[in-house]
Amino acid sequence: MIIGPAKFGLKNRKTPVCRQRFERKILKFQQMTIIGVGLIGGSLARAVKEKRLVAQIVGAGRSQKNLAKALALGVVDRIETDHREAVQGSDIVVVCTPVQAAVDVVRDIFPAMKPTAILTDVGSVKGPFVRAIEEMNLDTIRFVGGHPIAGAEKSGVEASMSTLFQNHRTILTPTASSSPDAVDALKALWESVGAHVDIIEPERHDRILADISHLPHLVAYVLVNLALDGGGVPYAAGGFRDFTRIASSNPEMWRDISLDNKEALLNSLTAFEKSLSDLRRAVEVQDGEALELTYRKAKEGRDDWLRERGWL
Repeated sequence: MIIGPAKFGLKNRKTPVCRQRFERKILKFQQMTIIGVGLIGGSLARAVKEKRLVAQIVGAGRSQKNLAKALALGVVDRIETDHREAVQGSDIVVVCTPVQAAVDVVRDIFPAMKPTAILTDVGSVKGPFVRAIEEMNLDTIRFVGGHPIAGAEKSGVEASMSTLFQNHRTILTPTASSSPDAVDALKALWESVGAHVDIIEPERHDRILADISHLPHLVAYVLVNLALDGGGVPYAAGGFRDFTRIASSNPEMWRDISLDNKEALLNSLTAFEKSLSDLRRAVEVQDGEALELTYRKAKEGRDDWLRERGWL
């Protein structure tokens, strides 16, 4: 539920009228619960705090040590290891656990959630997750899948930053059963922390992410292992470092993503194998023209993308 500052007693404070109007405009949710206060969850908490979009943020998770760290860093205002306790009274709940765990988390928490509360997530695989959640009888809980396309090689709440989502895309994956008001509220929330929001069907999201994220991670891991096995890593320089940067990402997380997005990733792998086979054939027969056309198409396409993002 989107609310104004009067519910928090702001109208009774001795605050200049201009400041009251400012607070009324930007204060959105009374309470937000973030389950899984790591890089993404912690960065979202920092961002909404900085923008003053939430009156109170509850951090939840299984690790008391991690939650205590999040509290000490000022990322959250209160911590709970009991997920059901954590979601009580919250207007919005953001599940920031791995996709496989997120289904069990939602199954556990939704009976304790506030009626009409918004439920969302940040997982990078949407199709299986959205189907699993919608098969539950959530009653009046308003669920909309979400995925902020932002991250870093480092993980954990210590790596979180309020600027993580600025000028990055966040994808929302509503279905025919989603509440339009919840979609609008989430769109406004992500835009408020600097993200560009797109609305995409869950299955299309998964194929896009397989091409631009999941397959590249798989390839990066393979290339690093190939270089390790071949003894070439000591001689590697900047190009190898830049191309394989994402191979420093969390192996357990990417194991789960690869399994969760099986069908889309297999389709991307098939297309990649064909393209690689075509390049191999061009090298074998010394077809320089085919090689150059392939390289030029990639260079020009990437340069166009960089210019659009203001990176070139």
